[in-house]
Amino acid sequence: MRRLGSNIQVTVAVVLGVALILIFAGYAAFRGLGSPSVPSGDIALVKDAPNGDVTKAEFEADIQQTAAQQGLPKPPKPSDPQYPTIRDAAINDLLLSRWIRGEAQDRGIEVSETEVSDQLDQLIKQQFGGQQQFQSFLKQSGFSEQDAHDRVELSLLANRLQEAIVPQQPSIDADLIKNYYEANIDQFKQPETRDFREIFNKDQAKVEQAQTILQKDDSAKSWETVASKYSTDPTSNKTGGLRKNVAEGQSDPTVDQQVFSAPEGQLVGPFQAGTGSQAGYYLIEVEQVNAAKTSSLTDVSKQIEQQLVSITQQQAAQNFQTDFIDKWSSRTFCAAGYVTDHCANFVPTSQQVPGSAAVASVQPVAPGSAASFSPTPPTGTAQGPCGFTDPTAKPPLVCAISGTSAAPQGATGAGGVIGPSGAPVPPGSVPPGSAPPGSVPPGSAPPPSSAPPPPPGG
Repeated sequence: MRRLGSNIQVTVAVVLGVALILIFAGYAAFRGLGSPSVPSGDIALVKDAPNGDVTKAEFEADIQQTAAQQGLPKPPKPSDPQYPTIRDAAINDLLLSRWIRGEAQDRGIEVSETEVSDQLDQLIKQQFGGQQQFQSFLKQSGFSEQDAHDRVELSLLANRLQEAIVPQQPSIDADLIKNYYEANIDQFKQPETRDFREIFNKDQAKVEQAQTILQKDDSAKSWETVASKYSTDPTSNKTGGLRKNVAEGQSDPTVDQQVFSAPEGQLVGPFQAGTGSQAGYYLIEVEQVNAAKTSSLTDVSKQIEQQLVSITQQQAAQNFQTDFIDKWSSRTFCAAGYVTDHCANFVPTSQQVPGSAAVASVQPVAPGSAASFSPTPPTGTAQGPCGFTDPTAKPPLVCAISGTSAAPQGATGAGGVIGPSGAPVPPGSVPPGSAPPGSVPPGSAPPPSSAPPPPPGG
């Protein structure tokens, strides 16, 4: 039975992360040429969003932070080939912050100043070790205390949006569970396996000596003595030569053929098999045949239900993604020289394929559980709001929150983890509605290599 565990880990948090991240990973479309004028001194206007005027001063500050995230001491000059990428990342960062605040306002979602202050205090204590290290980080990264406050506020708003958008525990119909089971029955099959004992040695004479002893007494105790003395296989010579639950195809082909054709309780060998360091002589005895079986619907219904909950949550977040992008891109107007493919007045050129973003896509980061930072300059492309990182790293590292991390997912570092809109989150926290890390149901089989199939009839 192949494991459902990996699929079950497709949590609410990851899905919402995709919804927000994909905004900056590949969406572009021709939108009407008519647009309101952007006020003088601004680079963009996001209609109906709080503080929808995006100023040049904000852009200059953000592009400094974006450059720092890329390990650059300062932004490249406009003539530098790197400049458009970093410029667009800074613009997209500022736009996303408006979009999140605008969506929260439209849904009546708010966070209190006390919540923001408490979260920031917790962050400073847990991830920076105190005010001194935090202040050092601010100085090196180009962040101000207000920036830190705003990032934490955005993170909290994004978490509230997540709770509002994705059903925490959708109801899954029993018929849907049955349909999924029948359509994916191969996931729940376990092949025949065998428990067998073996003696391995490159010296045929040693194996023959072992055979002579075991022909007289092949008890488990005798196997333990003989294997310890005559077998050079490091994985089994301390356990009486025992190998358990071995499926066909997991051993050397010759060993495989002998094991799966031998009757129980009969010594087979010595025979020559193996290549390289495993080339030598074998003596085997099948101890037990474990018949193939298929887990019943009753045994796996809970696992399937968890899988379908994740799929349902994923679909809800994907639906939100589409609406969110259409809604806020249509309300975003950018000044000449600052137009990205997230602006309503963006027009693709003949050199640009509609749908491709100016900023490269990266692996989505789960809200509330994004990658930790290591003190290594990032190589990815900046893509959005920047968060906090190792305050002692030189040059200072500032991570793009909506899609780029300074270290691969799961890496550890001194800086802690980040949330979906720039705010680091407490280590070990789990976003609402998401499965705890490692919560794989007992007995689950290996995960399929592809994404989970949609539920039958869904």
